[in-house]
Amino acid sequence: MSWAADPDREHSVDQRSAEAPVAAVAHLGGVPLTAGDHICALYRGRAERDRLMTPFLADGLSAGHLCLLLGTEGEGRTFRDILASAAPAVGRGGNNFQIRGPNEYLQDGTFDGDRTLARMYAWFDEMFPSDKRTCARFAADMSWAQPLVQPAFVQDLVRYEMQATRWLRSHSQVGMCMYDLELFHSDLIVPLVKAHPKVWLNGMTMENPYFLDPDEATWPPASGET
Repeated sequence: MSWAADPDREHSVDQRSAEAPVAAVAHLGGVPLTAGDHICALYRGRAERDRLMTPFLADGLSAGHLCLLLGTEGEGRTFRDILASAAPAVGRGGNNFQIRGPNEYLQDGTFDGDRTLARMYAWFDEMFPSDKRTCARFAADMSWAQPLVQPAFVQDLVRYEMQATRWLRSHSQVGMCMYDLELFHSDLIVPLVKAHPKVWLNGMTMENPYFLDPDEATWPPASGET
């Protein structure tokens, strides 16, 4: 009898998988994170962003993780200096740390979520060793989006974030998308929070009861679709 055709054996495997503890690959706000986690971090101001993001990336580099920061324009050298000052053991990050700007999201000033996801998949394939025995950490400062906020853009960004959850689940990695509450308001934050399974706010990481699982929910159409 084949493996798939034996329902009792299949059930026992599923039961063991469900009961087996899942190893933490990172921590945020004292909460363990497991591979595939996607966090919406709601903060206020650049200083709080750096206090949150610096240990998240420094701990990853110390653990031998690959790290990618999608930041604001021209901040690569500045943040590497912050990292080296706050975590001398990892210095400026070395080859395991890449910083890219908002052009990862934008094409001719227009948001292109599909293009961004394609770049993320390509980054993973390029950076990871063939045996893939390591983990990745992804942090994105979403401040670049503030000038673009309007209903059609919000719809496209929610769709992108839902697809990003699927991308993060497809590899051994955790991702943190960072939204500044001094820049963004409820018209963006409320729908965006629903696209993330976990939320960081005021020093705490919480499971999101309003999360719309991309594998179960009806996806919002792209703004150009009818």
